[in-house]
Amino acid sequence: MLNIEDIKYMHDRAYEKNQQTREDAANDMVFCWITQWDDSLLGESQLEYRGEFNIIRKGLRHILSLLASRDVAVDFEPVETSVQSDELSDIMDGMYRTTIRKLESREAFRMGRQETVSCGFGAWELENRYNGVGNLQEIVRSPIHEANNTLFWDPNGVLEDKSDADFCSIIKSYSRDGVKDLVEELTGEEGYVPGNFKTPEESYVFPWILENERYYVGRFYCREKGIMRVHMFRDLLGNPMEVSEDKIFEREQFLLENGYEYNQTIERECYNVYRYIVTGNEILEECRVPGDHIPVIPMYGERQFVEGEEHYEGIVRLAKDPQRLRNFQLSYLASLVGQSPRRKPIFLPEQIKGFEHRYELNGADNNLPYLLQRRVTDLGEELPLGPVGEMPEQPIPQALGASIDLSRQAVEDVINPGLPQNISDVNMSGRGVEEVNRRMDQQSALFQESYKTALRRDAVVFASMAAEIYDTPRNVTLTKPDGSRAQQQLMVPAFNTQNGMIEMRADLTQARFEVYADLRDTHETVEQEVRTDTLDLIKMLPPEDPIRAILILKYIERQPGSSFEDIRRFASTQLIRQGIKQPETTEEQQIAVQAQQRAQQPDANTLLAMAEMEKARADQAAAAVKRFEAETKRIDVGLKAEKQGYDIDKIVAETQGLRVKTVDDLTKSLMPFDLFAESGASKIGSTGRRLNATGRPDL
Repeated sequence: MLNIEDIKYMHDRAYEKNQQTREDAANDMVFCWITQWDDSLLGESQLEYRGEFNIIRKGLRHILSLLASRDVAVDFEPVETSVQSDELSDIMDGMYRTTIRKLESREAFRMGRQETVSCGFGAWELENRYNGVGNLQEIVRSPIHEANNTLFWDPNGVLEDKSDADFCSIIKSYSRDGVKDLVEELTGEEGYVPGNFKTPEESYVFPWILENERYYVGRFYCREKGIMRVHMFRDLLGNPMEVSEDKIFEREQFLLENGYEYNQTIERECYNVYRYIVTGNEILEECRVPGDHIPVIPMYGERQFVEGEEHYEGIVRLAKDPQRLRNFQLSYLASLVGQSPRRKPIFLPEQIKGFEHRYELNGADNNLPYLLQRRVTDLGEELPLGPVGEMPEQPIPQALGASIDLSRQAVEDVINPGLPQNISDVNMSGRGVEEVNRRMDQQSALFQESYKTALRRDAVVFASMAAEIYDTPRNVTLTKPDGSRAQQQLMVPAFNTQNGMIEMRADLTQARFEVYADLRDTHETVEQEVRTDTLDLIKMLPPEDPIRAILILKYIERQPGSSFEDIRRFASTQLIRQGIKQPETTEEQQIAVQAQQRAQQPDANTLLAMAEMEKARADQAAAAVKRFEAETKRIDVGLKAEKQGYDIDKIVAETQGLRVKTVDDLTKSLMPFDLFAESGASKIGSTGRRLNATGRPDL
């Protein structure tokens, strides 16, 4: 742990390093946002009119709008590959997207981008705060205003994301009443005003209290390598759980309720991060920060080390001189226009003698319908009509007009991405539009890379803090890439069917990730591009093409606005029923099951054909019965006619043979031929005996 003297010494080391770069960046901020005349070059100018003809602001807005139009795409890839690791990766992705959509995060990102583009350096801070729901914490972001003047890094940290720095300090100014409230909140002392630092000449470099009663309070972060004691516990089924020593009292109730028993204690090498809130003469608060990293995220513009010194700048630095020149030129031109006399006619005194008062009126008073002029002198001499001359205008130097155009070109050479001349052409092809977008992206490519680096560092710090903060069962909100949200339960006991053990699912305390960051277009921009491409495909396909009907449904499904909700639902249902779209929700899965069941049932035409087939079979059966009855009657008549001349036994045998043949014929007529043929049954010979596969009668 550090004392106040150690903190002051380390802060002064960081303050003295790169002081010239910070002063230049501060001048850039003033030039960009406050005034373009308050400097040593033009501050003593004798011009009565000082105008600002700001071209830099247009380039600044252009780059900031490009950065703001991109979504943060951060992916947490698990170090270990497993089903549970993939689940934890999805949870971290959703939680991170949820945090970056909050107002505090939006403001922190916006302020960091804005200062980076203007002066070359911006930053924001991550903090753990209680959210008011139980004893639960959450991770929030706070902007660091004017980071180039208020954030000081360890001089030994040379990486862009400052992951190799061991300390940093952030200073914030308070009024007299504000610092009283802060001290009372942290220490409980009322009406206490912190003492002043010693003057820079005696001891310390930075003036902690200024003459205008602005009090600066520091937030000092320090990372120390240490040994972490970890207590190992096991539940009734032998599942292990690790709890760090500083968390043992917080998780004691959870361990008791779930039957965990102490197993052993181990020691691990780790980093401990501490935060100190200090004034000029004491430490107001000190605490350990969750995670292994200093939770301060820097973002740089153009950055380079020269002779061991870190230098950075934004787009303002190189555009300042041509912008100053343009302001001076146009202000001088305005002064010439405002101070030079207007063109006035010249008369001889005799021409207007007696009417001088009519020529003395100026401005709004000069509204006479006409003027008078003497025709002859008092001696009768004729006077010339009209003025005898005219006062010349103030001439504008030729070099001024040429240099005005050159100064504008010099500014645009710095801030303009080099757009083509036909950018305003409404008939420009799609390839031309892509070329314009590509050139516009080139101007902001460097800042986009810096932004991605900062976001990756932000995600690494977030994951490290989340592993300690989200260590108890709780519900969290996950945000999907399309903006929809879902609830997720953390640390849920679940039965593993593979090993027969109960494991803790969605446990972020044991997760380790590799973090990748990228920028992509917003979801709304992507949807608009998809709708445009879909509409172009619809126009290309003929009306009878079945794919055209599917594309129309897809186009309708992506229409925004609440007024299209019912139409979107109808189009989505049709795509699911046709098997084009995979169901996602429970309702969509039910629609897919119903469509599959309907597909298995015969349609109306099939049912009609089946009815006709059954009717034909019934008619065949009725005809067979009639033939059987007719044959029976014929046999009976024959028996009666030949009764006298034949043996009774012979007649009976023949009668039975005829009856068997008739029954066989009836069976064949009732059985479908194809079923009979495929059933594999043996055929019946003409003698009434069955034939085997060779065609011979069975014995």
